[in-house]
Amino acid sequence: MDKVLKDLTDIERKLSKIVKISSKGASSLTVKEIVKLSRKGSSVASCMKKYVRDYEGVTPTDAQAKEVLALLEKVASVNERQMKLARDDKPAMDKMHVAGLVKKNISKGQETSGAFWGVVIEKSPEGVIKGEVKALDERVKRAVVETLRVYGDATGGEDQDIGGEDDSD
Repeated sequence: MDKVLKDLTDIERKLSKIVKISSKGASSLTVKEIVKLSRKGSSVASCMKKYVRDYEGVTPTDAQAKEVLALLEKVASVNERQMKLARDDKPAMDKMHVAGLVKKNISKGQETSGAFWGVVIEKSPEGVIKGEVKALDERVKRAVVETLRVYGDATGGEDQDIGGEDDSD
């Protein structure tokens, strides 16, 4: 279970770094920094895949499930903030011709996020905790769907070579 909690902490930390960089506002970011954000997104996806692998073999106690829930609340909040920043920055992303890259990365992350939340819901004990986890999942899904709606026909930057994941943290 320690690995699972570490994986969640890593996810929250990496998402927080994305938000910190994004919070500067897209108009003050360079294309290089946007590519760095894409790499960090790939790193988050890798952590989520690792979490899914590690959590599939664990049956958490109620106390452990509550600990997971507390971390998931942080992950969901940071993820929602990240999506809001992406929506707010859409005009600047268009101007920099990288909105398609943003859309591509969010779309790619949607599948990994689905697997992540699916395992979390499956492993949550029936009752209040499972209900709260499902609510967090719905919040994140809404934020992602809204962001993809905003980026609906976005183009530009899809051909950027992001060069793998950024694990600088």
